[in-house]
Amino acid sequence: MNFIRKKIRRLLHGESKEDILKYWIDQGATIGDNFLFNDGYPLDGNFPWLISIGDNVTLATHVKILAHDASTAKIDGAHTKIGIVSIGNNVFIGANSVILCNVRIGDNVVVGANSVVTKDLPSNGIYGGNPAELICTFNEFSEKHLKNQKEVKIFDEYEWFEWKNASLEEKMEMREKLKERFGYL
Repeated sequence: MNFIRKKIRRLLHGESKEDILKYWIDQGATIGDNFLFNDGYPLDGNFPWLISIGDNVTLATHVKILAHDASTAKIDGAHTKIGIVSIGNNVFIGANSVILCNVRIGDNVVVGANSVVTKDLPSNGIYGGNPAELICTFNEFSEKHLKNQKEVKIFDEYEWFEWKNASLEEKMEMREKLKERFGYL
């Protein structure tokens, strides 16, 4: 009976994140503690064993991590470029970003939304763009946002992932308070 329930759930809702994560690990991907991904299949399903991810890594919506580049097969009709992708500890990769094969990302790195990472990103940096380039150091980024948190509204009534369950009134109140300036959760 449990088997049938799982099959029905997969048909109705797709695979669970636990199932997806298990597949990657079973295929040889190295994934540390506190790894979060928001949707889909961000790791290269063809070559997950070429990908390693450290502790405390978050992949926002629609991130793709590629360990291969099939465009090179157009050169001789046969050969696809492959390479290791390594992501360090304490890394956030923003929405719609793409990490190309043969890239190493260090520790304490933020990759901004819509970035394309084509080369190694050293530790302790904030990167963004296409191709991703250094914007500032991790320390500068931290200092800026710690200072901002003393000056702007912090919405701590709920955890960030629970705000979808807030009342419409609470959501509209948040919207009103954010009209003039950003805030934090």
